[in-house]
Amino acid sequence: MIEKLILVVSQHRQFGWKISIHVAEVLTGESLSIKGVPSVEAEKYTQKEIQLIETLSKVSDEVLLKSYTKEKEKSKISQSAIDNLIRPQIEKANAQIIELALQTDIPVYIKDDVKNKALSGYNRLEMLPEPSTCIFHFIKDDKGLCYFISLSNNNQNISLQQKRAVILSDKPCIVLLGNTLHRVDNIEAKKLMPFFSKTAIVVPASSEKEYIRKFVLKALTKYEVNIQGIDVKEIVPEKKVILTLEEDFNQQLCLALYFKYDKQSVLPFSKRKKVVDMDEKSGTESIVWFNRDEEWERGYLNILENLNLTRIGDNRFYLKKDPEDKPSYGLIEWINNHDEELKDFEFQQKAGKDFYRGRVEIVSGMDVKIDWFDLKIEVVLDHCRIPFSRFRKHILSGNPEFVLPDGKIFILPQEWFNQYQDLFLYSESQDENLTVKKIHAPVLQDSLDALRMGDRKQEVSDFISTEVERPLPAINLNKILRPYQRKGFYWLNHLRRMNFGGCLADDMGLGKTLQTITLLQHVYDSSQELHKDRSSESGQSSLFPVPGYTVPASLIVVPTSLLHNWKNELKKFAPGLKVYTHAGIKRLKSKEIGKIFRHYQLIITSYGTLRMDIDYLSHYLYEYVILDESQYIKNPDSVLYRAVLMLKSNHRLVLTGTPIENSLIDLWTQFNFINPGLLGTLSSFKENFVQKILKEQNKSIEESLQRLIQPFILRRTKEEVAPDLPPLSQEIVYCDMTDTQEEIYEEERNSIRNQLLSNKDLFAKNKIVALKSLMKLRLLANHPILTLPDYTGDSGKFQQILLYFETIKAEGHKVLIFSSFVKHLNLLAQSFDERGWKYAFLSGQTHNREEEISKFRNSKDTSCFFISLKAGGTGLNLTSADYVFIIDPWWNPAAEMQALSRAHRIGQDKSVMVYRFISSDTVEEKIIKLQQKKSKLSETFITSQNPLKEISNRELEELFK
Repeated sequence: MIEKLILVVSQHRQFGWKISIHVAEVLTGESLSIKGVPSVEAEKYTQKEIQLIETLSKVSDEVLLKSYTKEKEKSKISQSAIDNLIRPQIEKANAQIIELALQTDIPVYIKDDVKNKALSGYNRLEMLPEPSTCIFHFIKDDKGLCYFISLSNNNQNISLQQKRAVILSDKPCIVLLGNTLHRVDNIEAKKLMPFFSKTAIVVPASSEKEYIRKFVLKALTKYEVNIQGIDVKEIVPEKKVILTLEEDFNQQLCLALYFKYDKQSVLPFSKRKKVVDMDEKSGTESIVWFNRDEEWERGYLNILENLNLTRIGDNRFYLKKDPEDKPSYGLIEWINNHDEELKDFEFQQKAGKDFYRGRVEIVSGMDVKIDWFDLKIEVVLDHCRIPFSRFRKHILSGNPEFVLPDGKIFILPQEWFNQYQDLFLYSESQDENLTVKKIHAPVLQDSLDALRMGDRKQEVSDFISTEVERPLPAINLNKILRPYQRKGFYWLNHLRRMNFGGCLADDMGLGKTLQTITLLQHVYDSSQELHKDRSSESGQSSLFPVPGYTVPASLIVVPTSLLHNWKNELKKFAPGLKVYTHAGIKRLKSKEIGKIFRHYQLIITSYGTLRMDIDYLSHYLYEYVILDESQYIKNPDSVLYRAVLMLKSNHRLVLTGTPIENSLIDLWTQFNFINPGLLGTLSSFKENFVQKILKEQNKSIEESLQRLIQPFILRRTKEEVAPDLPPLSQEIVYCDMTDTQEEIYEEERNSIRNQLLSNKDLFAKNKIVALKSLMKLRLLANHPILTLPDYTGDSGKFQQILLYFETIKAEGHKVLIFSSFVKHLNLLAQSFDERGWKYAFLSGQTHNREEEISKFRNSKDTSCFFISLKAGGTGLNLTSADYVFIIDPWWNPAAEMQALSRAHRIGQDKSVMVYRFISSDTVEEKIIKLQQKKSKLSETFITSQNPLKEISNRELEELFK
């Protein structure tokens, strides 16, 4: 018995036509008898045959019913489930089976009678190896228009009207015509069904024209078509490329590209290669067609893609740099900037707004007045000229839309917002011109280039130039000054000539006082020479001053602790200058104070005295007002700050090693004193700089602020100007608390933590409570006895300090010991007294300050100098010490740097070692981390490369976490 596999096409009584696979016994000739269903496990089948078996098993009745119905009886399945779920699966399997059958020798049969198991050669079906093609036939004659569809295979025309016409799959199209299986690759099978029973379909005369337009033309682009009785001709259309500015679904501006052939618009990546249209002339319809010019289209696509545009979808183009932004006005600017490259595109707008397209040119001129620059700038467009000053609000607010007189929207170029932000921020409008004060010359540097007035930059640069006049200092000082100090003097004198204020911000210990004295000596020496010359010209004796040629006295304001230091420095370096010290309870208090001051050249007073006597001191016009350690005025809300602003002078100067201690506001207050208006009002400074730099991290605004202040601040570090200065080494000494100390500290810390947990806003709303809690933890970390008088235990840090000092003293070195707490120093002094160790002591209560300084400098037995940070952080020159102890760190790193600079400064010939004593696992460790943040802030704008960081308002609370 010979058996073989066969495929059988039959009509399922519910599911329609499907294919199944069977094992058949060969009888005689071409007669077969179906025996059963093959098993996929049989080893005798090939891989393709197994694949056939597996594919058909997925559409067996059992599998289909199980998958698509819960009914046990097949008769109860709905027709909707059959049509929408089951039939698509069967047709998909039918298509796969036909493709697999073509790759094997398995024959295909049709079985009309389901129950009959016998098959003969009459039932054998032919499978064509090549797909058939659908041909649409349109015939128009006197009777009207009709059409029909036929198939073509191997150049043979095949009619659809046959005895057997069966659809096995709609898409892809597989139909059985007679005994032949056709795979038709360019149509869906359901479109063939009308012609299984009809030879043609007649179109009513009233619908012919519409039918040709909607159906015949579409068929021409998709199918092979045979047309009779209708004129069909190929044409050469007029071609245009259309670029449309429009909004996409996200309201984002984009460019849409279309190719227009006569009246037909085509999308660039449309699959329609052949374009057809209906042409009606003299009442006669004809069909015209053409193939798209793909090479021509590709040329325009390349132009857009090579001009920094990227395509999204079939025809939308966006700027590459910000394809996901909201309406991108940069696209308007791009269009205007590429007018030449886009000259062959026809431009249209469908964006809801009529945007201006055309020339954008700036014409400008500048006049230099006494105290300001006068700029006349106009923007020239195709049909109007607009004063540049009218764009002020738009550029400062970031609004790029400017409505032109004709209603069109002019989009300001994006670069204007960077180039002219500073110009508008620091200029005033006058008669539609812009005036810029000379103090704001730095903001003009970049603007002049943008305005194409680079030839006028030198006139602006003269006001901010670093190439300054170099007068000869006084002979006695010229021999003393180091090269960098001489440059500092030149710079100060340059600011004087330009009538600008300045901030001398050299590192502590580099001689800011000496450079300032040199300037003052030069000012008064020059005035005396001028006075002498004028007296000679008038024939008067030099003993009698000529009115109008004397220079007023200058006021120097210093911390109280530096009064003696300044007097000593002036006596040492400028003994010829007449100095009056306005201090002490017997000082003059009168609005006629000028009658005394005019007999002197320098007036020295303290910040405290200035605050109390401002009503008197503000009645005199000084030549200079100089603030030493000017960070004292950093609080703009303080009485002291308001007092110094009341002082009248021809020139202003501030000296500080730490222009920024805590925040950018520190910088504003000092610069608003030396050059009022340079940085705007406090509110505008916060809005335009603090907010944008610190919260928005705007680098361009940061650079703008740096440019503004750069001409008026001079900062040199020790590493830059004194490479021969001995090295400074720093080390943190971590000290373990004693058991008893740690127990007390943890108890207090837990108590504070419990307060925070029960009231999270406690410290945020009441900073005094926070500071008191922080202070108590710091004192406990130093020595519990500082806050608990009955404490009898020891302190780990205290013992470490004594141990370190004893070792250093034995080696013959001298030590400066700094503390924020005078009572901590007193406690150490008490231990020193018990051990017979000699020391000097300086705090705010010390009256014999000079004696204590002299004792430490000159006595070999005095190895230690106890100094409170507040009283001794500035003005002291203690280079006899080569060790510094900082025994209780506080948040401000600048204060500590000032302290260690008492020893590490010009004149020091020994290496300096700094020890910071920290109690482990206490709030002091967090204070060190906070210091690191603030150090970065203090460096900002002094060396422009440093990143800017601001102090968080929550830092105080962070210390307790």
